[in-house]
Amino acid sequence: MNKKISILQIARFISQTIFLFLLPGLFVLSFSQIGTLYSNIIKGNFNFIALFPAISTTLVTLITTILLGRFFCGWMCSFGFMNDVIYMLSSKIFKTKFKISEKTDKFLKTLKYILLIFIVLFIWTTANKSLDNFSPWNAFAQIPNFKTAIFQYSLGFLILGIIIAGAAFVERFFCRYLCPLGAIFTLTSKFRLFKINKPNDKCGKCRLCTNNCAMGIDLYKYPKVKSGECIDCLKCLDVCPRKNTNLNIAGENINPTLASSIAIATFAGVYAMSNVVSSALPNRNSNTTLSLTSGTTATPSVKYRDGTYTGTGTGFNPNLNVSVTIKNGKISNIELLSNDETPRFFDRASSTVPNEIIKAQATNVDTVSGATRSSNGIMEAVQNALDKASASSTTNTATNYNNKTNSETQNSTTEAPSAQDNTSSNTASLASYKDGTYTGTGTGFNPNLNVSVTIKSGKISNIELLSNDETPRFFDRASSTVPDEIIKAQATNVDAVSGATRSSNGIMEAVQNALDKAK
Repeated sequence: MNKKISILQIARFISQTIFLFLLPGLFVLSFSQIGTLYSNIIKGNFNFIALFPAISTTLVTLITTILLGRFFCGWMCSFGFMNDVIYMLSSKIFKTKFKISEKTDKFLKTLKYILLIFIVLFIWTTANKSLDNFSPWNAFAQIPNFKTAIFQYSLGFLILGIIIAGAAFVERFFCRYLCPLGAIFTLTSKFRLFKINKPNDKCGKCRLCTNNCAMGIDLYKYPKVKSGECIDCLKCLDVCPRKNTNLNIAGENINPTLASSIAIATFAGVYAMSNVVSSALPNRNSNTTLSLTSGTTATPSVKYRDGTYTGTGTGFNPNLNVSVTIKNGKISNIELLSNDETPRFFDRASSTVPNEIIKAQATNVDTVSGATRSSNGIMEAVQNALDKASASSTTNTATNYNNKTNSETQNSTTEAPSAQDNTSSNTASLASYKDGTYTGTGTGFNPNLNVSVTIKSGKISNIELLSNDETPRFFDRASSTVPDEIIKAQATNVDAVSGATRSSNGIMEAVQNALDKAK
C-alpha cells in the first residue's frame, strides 16, 4: 500500500523548490562568507560595519539556525533538496534499499568535521585558492551554464557525480557525511528554541521515527531530540502512529505547520532586512573564492586622466561593457552598461565587485562565490577602461594588458625598476636570462598547460606550445596571438585575447614559469 504524503511534507517540497529557483547558491554563499569572516578575524581586520555586506547572508543562516534549528538545511538548502530528490527517485524507480549500521553511520558523520578542519587550516587560513575548482557546491551552482562551466569546474563536477551516486543509496548522503556547512550548523543548532519531544514510554519496540529519519538519527533511544544532526524535516512527526512525537517550544507543544512557517518567515524577513542594510552601507566587501588570474592589477598609486571611459570584458559570455568615471586621478564610479550573462549570477557579482574595485582602487579584488566568471568579466572590463584612461600618462604602473614594443622595452632599461617591478611575478621585461630551452607549466581553464621557451642572447626567441587540456576553440585564439606578443614585448604581461582570457593567462603563466628557470 502506498503511503500518503502529508501536507507538511508537501509544504516542505514547495519551500525547497521556491528557494531552488530564487536563491540556488545560498548554501555556497553562506559557507564562503563564514570563510570571509574567519579570514578577517585572524588577519586582525574585523570591522563589523564595514564587513557586514560580506557576511550578511551567513549571519542570517547562523542566527536562524541558533534560534530555530536547522530549518535552513531541511527546508531551504538547494543542495540538500537535490539529495532529497535523487533519493526519492532512486527509491521509487529502482527500489533501492541500503542500510548503514549505527556504528558505521556515526563514524562516517565525523568526516564532515575533518573536512571542515581541513578547509579552515589549509584554505581559509592560508588563503589558498587552488582547490576552489574542486568544490561540488561551486559546480552545482554552475549547472545552468554546464557547457562552459565544465571546463573550469571539471573536478568539482566529478565530485558532484560521486555525491549524486551516494545520494541514490543513502538519504541525505552529502548532508550526513561531507557537508562542512552542516558540521557548523550541527554545533550551533544545539541551542535552538524549537525541540522535538517524543516520550518513549508509549513507543515500545516501534522504530518508525528512526527508520524514516533523513539524517539517520537513532531517535528510538531518546525522549527528546537533542542531536545537532536534526534538519527539522519533521518526518518523525508524520509517521508516528500514536502522535507521540511533538514539536515543542518553551515547554509547550506547537503546530509543526505553524513552526515551519515561523522559521521560513523569520529567515526571509531577516534576509531581506540584511540586504536593505547592506545596500545602505557605503563600503562593501566581496566574498572569498577564486581570485582573478595573473596580470590584472591596477595599483592604488596609478593616476588616471579625468573623464569617463568604456571598457569590455568577458564573463561567461563576451560583450560585458562598463563605464568608468575618473575624478582627481582616481576611480570614482563604475556603471555596468550591458552584458549577456545569466542574471542570477551576474547580479551577485555586480552588487559587490564594482564597489570593491572603487574601494581598493584596483581590479584584483576577490570574486563572488558562485559568480566567478561574471566577477572576472567585470574586472577585465574595468581594467580595459582604465588602460584607456592611463594611455597618455607619463608613468603607467598598471601592469594589466600592457603592450610594449621592443623599442619601448629597450628605452626603459635606462630607468630604475619600480618596487612593483621587483615584486611582480608576471613581468619578464628588464630581466636577463641564460641561453637555452626551458619548459614551463600554467593553468588556463584547466591545469597542465605546457610550453617550451628558447632563450638566445639573453632574450626570448621562441615559444612552443607543447600540450594543454583547454577547449580548442578558445585556446586557438590565444595561441595564435599571445606567444608572438610575449616575444615582441619580451614580457609576459601582454594583452589577453578577448573571449579566451583564461587560456591567454595560462600561456603567460607557463612562459613566466619557464623564464623563472632561466634566470
